Parts: sequence; structure tokens; C-alpha cells
Amino acid sequence: MNKILFVLFFFLLLFSCKKEDPKIEPTAENYLSIRVNPSFGNQPFYLDSVYTTQEGYKVKFTDLKFYKSIIRNGSDTFTKAALFDFSSTGNLLTRVKGDYLKFGSLQGNIGVVQSLNHLDPSAFPNDSPLNISNAGTMHWGWNTGYIFISIEGKTDTIPDATLNLNHSFSFHVGTDAFIDSFEFSNINWQTLTPTEKVFHLNLDMLSFLQNPNQPINLKNEFLSHSGSGQEALALKVVQNFKQALSAQ
Repeated sequence: MNKILFVLFFFLLLFSCKKEDPKIEPTAENYLSIRVNPSFGNQPFYLDSVYTTQEGYKVKFTDLKFYKSIIRNGSDTFTKAALFDFSSTGNLLTRVKGDYLKFGSLQGNIGVVQSLNHLDPSAFPNDSPLNISNAGTMHWGWNTGYIFISIEGKTDTIPDATLNLNHSFSFHVGTDAFIDSFEFSNINWQTLTPTEKVFHLNLDMLSFLQNPNQPINLKNEFLSHSGSGQEALALKVVQNFKQALSAQ
């Protein structure tokens, strides 16, 4: 009798050892992206296309880049830094792993905060937008750190039938004095794919130039590198840029 019980126990033990563990399905990672859609008034925006300002000037933009930093919702960090480069990455500002329910609002900085602005750009991780290999010309290479906003182009300030884009403009705004903040509340996260939500921003470059409170006249306001004597125009660039950026 004991022998029979032993054999039964042995087979039960053998069967249990061969039983496979239940399969655990991997959990899909959720992503959040922020995209910026430039326009020129009610027209789609393209680099190297020619637009007409309210003064009748013809204008062509050749570069549009900017940094945002310490994007968050309260104590929940979205990302430390994001670089928008319309020529290289289209309308994508940043894409991260995250839960959209934590980011019903977003706050942050237009530009690179002081705590990051003066660090060694080669010491950031290779995938950081602040790494010198990714920043490229958006880092001045001297002690003021990063360029926060870069807008370049050419214009024809003589409103006639002849197109002659012989007048260049360049707005490079940086240094700690010209960082500004932003905040967007009640964000409408839209479904891009089953695992990705997207938040769209609009950037109206006509509004940037023709801000009703402080328009930029490209005929005589065409250069700022945030240096001495250029503070007033640098501040105007930052303020107009901020007001031209809105939630979609």
C-alpha cells in the first residue's frame, strides 16, 4: 500500500514540475508627444516660401528653432529639455514615455534654465537635446550657453512688383536675462495611435512680426544676438514669440 502511494506521489510531483508558468503579456508603453504647427496667418508655413507682411514686405524664413526646458505639471516632470528644429524634425518638439492623465496642464520655460544653460554641452547624455552634437549651432560655444530662439530669413522691404530678397534678418536670443515662462492649462490630448497621445501647439509667424502692441519692422529691426545695445529688440522677440505660441 505504501509503495502504491509512493508511486502516485512521484507522478504527481513530476506532473507539477512540468507545468508551465502562466505567460505574462508585456505591457505596451505609452508615449506623449508635443508638436508645433507653424503658420503665417491663415497660410501654411514652409521654410523658403515667400510671404507678404502687412507693410507689403516680402519675407522668406530660412531657419526656425527654439528650446523649451523643465516642462512639467507641478512636481511631475515631462522632460528637462526639448529642441524644436523645423528644418530637421518638422513639427515635432518632443516625444516621451508617460501617462497623459498626469499632464492636464504644462508649465515650463522658453529657453534653457540657468541651472542647465552654463553646463558643459558635451557632458549631457547623447540623446539629450542639450548635448552639443544635437544642439549644433544652438550653442554659442561661449559662457552665455545656448541660443533660446533662432529665427532667420530674408526680406524685400520695397513694396513693388519686383522681388528682391536682399535684406537679411537674424534673431538669436539667449542669455539668462531673456528666458521666459509658459503655461498651458486644460490640455486636450488627442489620440495619435493606441499607445500615443499628442498635444498640438500653433506658432503664428505673422503674429510674431505684426504683434499689435509691438510689431517688428524688418526694415530697421533685423538683427539681435542679445548683446549690448540689442536688449530692446531681444526682449521684443521673446515676448512676441511667446504670444504667437498658442494651444490648438
